[in-house]
Amino acid sequence: MASYTAELDQVNTIIIVVVTEDDGSDHDYQFDYDPRSGRWEFAERELLERDFGEEWVDEMEEEIQGLIDKAVSENNA
Repeated sequence: MASYTAELDQVNTIIIVVVTEDDGSDHDYQFDYDPRSGRWEFAERELLERDFGEEWVDEMEEEIQGLIDKAVSENNA
């Protein structure tokens, strides 16, 4: 099963996701988030769902949301 890492670049208000497939190939995705509201959109969701399944993508998005929620709370503190 593929794995992923999600990293938040708070200075540039972007999320960086690297998906590593079973064959070792990496795919990088970057997208913006709003540092005030936490709003974000991941346009590649359907593509990743097709390749890895809805549950896998839901788990990834939960991690991303946690990173963004933390950044927003720090920004609004």
